[in-house]
Amino acid sequence: ETLPMTFSPVSIENPTACAAFSALIPAYMQELDVHAGREHHPEWAPKWANSMIALQGEPCRHLELCYDNGELIGFFYGKKDQKGHRGEIRPGWGYVMEFYVQPCFRRRGYGKQMYARLEALLLADGVTQAYLTADPVTGDPFWRSVGFVKTATRSAENGLYVYEKNLLPTF
Repeated sequence: ETLPMTFSPVSIENPTACAAFSALIPAYMQELDVHAGREHHPEWAPKWANSMIALQGEPCRHLELCYDNGELIGFFYGKKDQKGHRGEIRPGWGYVMEFYVQPCFRRRGYGKQMYARLEALLLADGVTQAYLTADPVTGDPFWRSVGFVKTATRSAENGLYVYEKNLLPTF
């Protein structure tokens, strides 16, 4: 089933997209915090959103809002790792940094279509392998469903398991 989704890049040059993205961050953060048994101060949400927006425009970074007939479904943020980036870096690999579908739109095919868009962008950047860390509650089943494999490695950044996927077909 193909849904009529549209994608809108978030950048500092587009204040409307920035505002829509920033409005999603508190609910996304709260969900991650609940699943991880932690709590961030509410003032952290706009700082986190602004830090992601500020990096847009760099090559091979993709922060996009996803819409269905004008209704905001969620967002994704992925990049091609480069030497000099912060965190667990695998130069040349795609890294799915953030991915959010609003709860009322889940289990309807939107997430898979959003991921297909991000994977196509990463492939266009020359990426052949991707990785991510997944929320153990909602992320694990979703990422397995799109072909990611949970590894035994835990991220030094957030303690979550690392998932990997070869983006090229194997014959």
